[in-house]
Amino acid sequence: MKALTACLTFGFTTVLAAIALAFPAGGLGPGVTGLALTLGTLGAGWAWHTTRDPSKPAMGAWDFIVLTGFALASLRAFLWLIYSRGDEIYVLSPNNLGDMSLHLNFVRYLASGIPFWPESSILTGVPLTYPLGSDLFNSLLEICGVETGRGLIVVALISAGLTGYALWRWAGAFGVAAFLFSGGLAGFAIFKTFTFEDFQAGLVWKNLFLSMFVTQRGLLFALPAGLLLLIAWRDRFFRTGGAPVSPGIQLLLYAGMPIFSLHTFLFLSLILLALFVAKASFRRELLRFVGAAFLPATVAILLVTGGFSTSAGLRWLPRGLLTDGEVWDWIWNFGLILPAGLALAISLWRHPDPEARCLAGTSLGLFVVACFVAFAPWEWDNMKLLMWCWLVVAPTLWTKLILPLPAQARAAVCVLLFFSGAVSLVGGLDGRHGYSIAKHSELDAWKVSVNGISTEDRFACAPDYNHPLILLGRKVACGYEGHLWSHGLDFRPKLNLLKEALADPALWPSAAPALEVQWLALRAQDIPPAQAPEDLLEGGAALYDLSVLEPGRPEPTRLPVRVVSPLP
Repeated sequence: MKALTACLTFGFTTVLAAIALAFPAGGLGPGVTGLALTLGTLGAGWAWHTTRDPSKPAMGAWDFIVLTGFALASLRAFLWLIYSRGDEIYVLSPNNLGDMSLHLNFVRYLASGIPFWPESSILTGVPLTYPLGSDLFNSLLEICGVETGRGLIVVALISAGLTGYALWRWAGAFGVAAFLFSGGLAGFAIFKTFTFEDFQAGLVWKNLFLSMFVTQRGLLFALPAGLLLLIAWRDRFFRTGGAPVSPGIQLLLYAGMPIFSLHTFLFLSLILLALFVAKASFRRELLRFVGAAFLPATVAILLVTGGFSTSAGLRWLPRGLLTDGEVWDWIWNFGLILPAGLALAISLWRHPDPEARCLAGTSLGLFVVACFVAFAPWEWDNMKLLMWCWLVVAPTLWTKLILPLPAQARAAVCVLLFFSGAVSLVGGLDGRHGYSIAKHSELDAWKVSVNGISTEDRFACAPDYNHPLILLGRKVACGYEGHLWSHGLDFRPKLNLLKEALADPALWPSAAPALEVQWLALRAQDIPPAQAPEDLLEGGAALYDLSVLEPGRPEPTRLPVRVVSPLP
């Protein structure tokens, strides 16, 4: 417990200190990075000395087996998180095709020293609206000289170790399995195909390890930190009367959580509300805790939402999260989770248990709400809440309903709960996967060509998720459409203007100021052959300086051009 708390305190303190220091310093840099890491180290020492390490639960055979499975899955997923094969740069997970490009952009963009709070790197005229804590931590490593891909892998592996341990301390082997092997019934299709596939991939309730932990980088910090807070609150308010983690560390993790994951912060806030209702004798203590967290948490929320400028996306889903789903579709998606949850709700109603009613009961209620109310523009983002509901329900489900069953019945229930997710996990991590996002030679050529151009300059380019400028951490007028709408940004007018100007170069004298761009970047495939510069090679690109454009002046195709040539 000491190591878990110290590592998380180091991460949170370092990131929050870097943000606070970057404002007066004008951005991240060696000085800010060094001081932030120093403060993080001091915070880790404080956490180590103030954390109690109660006796660990005994580790049985199933604990060892499930934790070994978690370790092997983490090694496979994160050692190949981003890797090279010859000149190609690959990601293992298809879910990371778009996500990894965005995170590479954020990591390199923040490390470039841009002023804080940064403008969005993927849309003109708005602040960066994203819980960037994990990416900012990797930016600090990059400033220290750690190569981007290696830094991403190291942070992911350490976070996976912390998460596996936190899951085990929270809910034992069953809790680890509930996360690692989550799924419905789709995986039973293996008896028809006799081939391992991620059968849950096309459904709403996917394997949580593959769809959330590997791709949603904020959870690398938020998931173990949220579990640590739940362990502390469970011990303090229902079991031992004292939390293993000091109130100061709890405050740091809770108030800083919006920088890493807004959904986790929302879930933890609802748990605190449930504790306030259920535990009258602790209400003054809870009010002091929430009152102390209110200002820093509010500031953090304002930063990552651009002062609530993004669309919250809160709306009713008439037919639920499975928009077109019938009863069978719900069963196929969630499997035994739905009837097990209903049975648990009935059990809690008949047999009062203060801890179970407060924690598991609140989570069951939120699970139902999150199935019918969208909390983000992309309704699938509700999975970030459903995940927490399932993880909090899991230990109570085990102790109240499954453990009392005869051994054969317990085994049957676990097979129904975890078989599909296990099949998806194996199918999602096997050697058939690997998806190219870029070429080293192409990125190197672009890096050389944009060298000397200010990191505060913005480029107009095709809105592709893996455009070289995106991968290099440069600011673009409009990034990938999927990122823009899922982040709740009002991007449509700017994207339409960008597409019109890309199709008609004569529009750039008026479009460039409107899009606040200083450069136009056109790859060979973006330029009609008749307009391509003579020395533009296949696989290359041309950069046009739009800052000299004025109404009535020549269009960009007649401006001085800087050619990007692919390196051998």
